[in-house]
Amino acid sequence: MGTAANNPSIAAFIQDMMNNGGPDPDNYDHILELIDDLPTSEIQSLRNLMGPILNPGTIIGFSFCKPFGYNGDFFIIEKIYQHYISSDPKYRKWDQFFHHLPAAIAVVNRKKLAIEMLKELNAKSSDQTVNVLILGSGPVTEVNEYLKETPENKLAFDLIDLDQRAIDYAKQKNKAYTHCLNFAQKNVIRFTPEKQYELIWSAGLFDYFKDKHFVFLLKRYYDFIRTGGKMVIGNFNTENPSRKIMEVLGDWFLYHRSEEELQHFAEQAGISKSATNVISEPLGINLFLQVRKESQ
Repeated sequence: MGTAANNPSIAAFIQDMMNNGGPDPDNYDHILELIDDLPTSEIQSLRNLMGPILNPGTIIGFSFCKPFGYNGDFFIIEKIYQHYISSDPKYRKWDQFFHHLPAAIAVVNRKKLAIEMLKELNAKSSDQTVNVLILGSGPVTEVNEYLKETPENKLAFDLIDLDQRAIDYAKQKNKAYTHCLNFAQKNVIRFTPEKQYELIWSAGLFDYFKDKHFVFLLKRYYDFIRTGGKMVIGNFNTENPSRKIMEVLGDWFLYHRSEEELQHFAEQAGISKSATNVISEPLGINLFLQVRKESQ
């Protein structure tokens, strides 16, 4: 078979979608099958065919172009959380398709999981302030929604992100809650907390780190969990049905990991196996390593 650009059936299928303003729902499975079966040698050819939508006007194109210099930036995550659909008819159907992807649904699910975790922590806390640290805080939408739904909040948040644009956006979004939010532009590898936390949460940061950095950070931040508290680290599962389309059209690469790998990282960090477990959001695409700080 020739390259995607020279394959009449592929080229015609894509051109028909372009002429139609994007894919209809009955095209979705065909797109995913086409990309899943695509040899590495044909990726650039397919990208050339898809060029008209691989720009910041679409969510997938925003990822591909990386206008902020990196994948998974706060703006993309916020668009996923808010189910953003472009008003431009050239791009609208492509955004609708993006939100249909299992990985996008899993990202929304992890926000819901975070909100429930925060509510549970708040409900079991006494009247004193409870400290929460969020690494790679992004748009801070999960905290925003939690605070809107929790008038009797007792949690105080330290929010760490390397991107000042993310912090500026999150501050504006959460200006009604500045009394319980403390933002810091820091690199999580070099950041040293000044307190201990009941909960350390990181939803979408660690799947950009190599194994050795994952273990290093797990070991480092474990020291800042209060006894009885826990750290929860999200990571995309190796079983991610959206992986190839993210890589081919979004140029979005992650370190996908299995439940066993996450458990092994905890062991490498010197954490007792009895103090760890792995949970997931409903689709099983986003895994979460939970590490509890046991009594010494």
